[in-house]
Amino acid sequence: MRLKDHVAIVTGGGGAVGGGIATCLAQEGADIVVSDINLEAAEIRANKLKEIGRRVITVRSDITVEKDCQSLIRECLKTFGKIDILVNNAGHFGKRLGLPFTNQTEEEWDDNYNINVKGPFFLCKAVSSHMMERSFGKIINISSIAAKRDPQIVPAYAAGKNALLTLTRIVAKDLAPFNINVNAICPGMIWGEFWQRLAPLVAAGDDQFDASMDPRELFEAWVSKNAPFKREQTPEDIGNLAVFLSSKEARNITGQAIHVDGGMAM
Repeated sequence: MRLKDHVAIVTGGGGAVGGGIATCLAQEGADIVVSDINLEAAEIRANKLKEIGRRVITVRSDITVEKDCQSLIRECLKTFGKIDILVNNAGHFGKRLGLPFTNQTEEEWDDNYNINVKGPFFLCKAVSSHMMERSFGKIINISSIAAKRDPQIVPAYAAGKNALLTLTRIVAKDLAPFNINVNAICPGMIWGEFWQRLAPLVAAGDDQFDASMDPRELFEAWVSKNAPFKREQTPEDIGNLAVFLSSKEARNITGQAIHVDGGMAM
């Protein structure tokens, strides 16, 4: 119960990674705001968190719209009276691979930037005044090992997730005088909707894989080939680190990008 009486917002909380993060925070005592553009998915996750015994609300938010981000913060404050933790988890890579980078369109590039960079910026901006008034807060941005490995297949996504790391450091510097910790987590290979969509695209763009393979089989083959531990990561792996970064034990950690990737970034 390291996070007892804490209130956390998790964007993209209806998805696999966001759900894992929200669950781990709730298990440590935090009340949760599950935010997602897919309200049905958010409500499914919220019902599971309520079974743990936490107070939970859902808010439909499009993080690319600043008014939605401001509304999310207001709704949380209206319900719980405070915000201790913000996890900027919502993100995506788009609909197509970008190999080579010249295949990508302006629309695809803007789409990645709006969700993976501008959305977290809007939310950091919206929550900062409240956290500054309280002289307390934890902000966690979910980036990706793509920010470190520079994969050619998702150039806009990788560039956006790298930009998020820069934003993390800048916000960390600005908010440190107010006792607010700002860090990033870079997840590795996690099976979920993201990889269910990505697997066939990877197979189509890599001669080492059979395009007829089941997405899960292809995912396992890719992990075995690329991960030093030769095992995938789980949403709970990310959630466990989010718990630590939200706890008092991490009070002197800020501006960091921590990999949970089985060694892949090496």
